[in-house]
Amino acid sequence: MQKVFILWFMVLFSLIVSGCSDKSDTKEEIKTTKQADIIKAGTKITLHDISSGAQYTLKRLENGFVVEGHEDKVIMFDFYATYCPPCKKEAPHLTDLQVKYSDKLLIIALNTFEEVDNKFVDTKFRYKYSAYYFISNSKDNERIIQSVLKDIKYDRVMQIPFKVVLKNGVYQKLTDIYDGNPNNMYYIGAVETSVIEKDLKKIWQ
Repeated sequence: MQKVFILWFMVLFSLIVSGCSDKSDTKEEIKTTKQADIIKAGTKITLHDISSGAQYTLKRLENGFVVEGHEDKVIMFDFYATYCPPCKKEAPHLTDLQVKYSDKLLIIALNTFEEVDNKFVDTKFRYKYSAYYFISNSKDNERIIQSVLKDIKYDRVMQIPFKVVLKNGVYQKLTDIYDGNPNNMYYIGAVETSVIEKDLKKIWQ
């Protein structure tokens, strides 16, 4: 009985101390992708920003997404949580990118791994960390995330922040700062803004 208790305590302790700061310690539980979670091609989902009144309608393609009315813009999906340290740290830099390239970039942040209301996200994340880009707190976020992960064949534990970039509905290759994979299609953990900006400029060429 004592051994069982010790084992249970060790598991509980490991869950408590796990965090979200870089590639080695940003692991968060990801739900198993089910076919029912995947959005079918042709489906449209309208997302609303948590406070600005802005809305975007995502159109699901066979293996990607576009935003209706903004098909000419590059989309960056940012999967984040309000409690995640690197998500907080990078927020003002993402704001700078959105402002600087507002004519050709849409940053769409999707809250995940937590259940909080819009007011909480607005006051505890947006205003506190200068996250002035489009933030969705929709119940559809999880379906979008699961669809993205399936599209890029990502089958490991997702860590946040996690980003993908699409142009014309196609996922783009992004710098892999950890393993140097030339076919990498996502950013994971803390990534320097200069790296992201360099990749974006290549995509726009």
